[in-house]
Amino acid sequence: MVFVHRCFWHSHAKCRFSYTPKSRVEFWLRKFLENFERDRRVARNLTAEGWKVHVMWTCEITPARITRLAKAIRGKRR
Repeated sequence: MVFVHRCFWHSHAKCRFSYTPKSRVEFWLRKFLENFERDRRVARNLTAEGWKVHVMWTCEITPARITRLAKAIRGKRR
């Protein structure tokens, strides 16, 4: 299972695309925390069902990274 997380919505640590807006700060912090907790819960449930979970951050997507991920996934299927 591959999740592509947008850096802003999923609070990618130390990423220039991940920031907290200056207005409605409490709303955004709560939203980001809820997203984080949901992501963790979903990954844990999928792992418990036997899935291998991969997360790609949008800022890190490159042709080379996609190739490495595809090879890793193909390797697990064999």
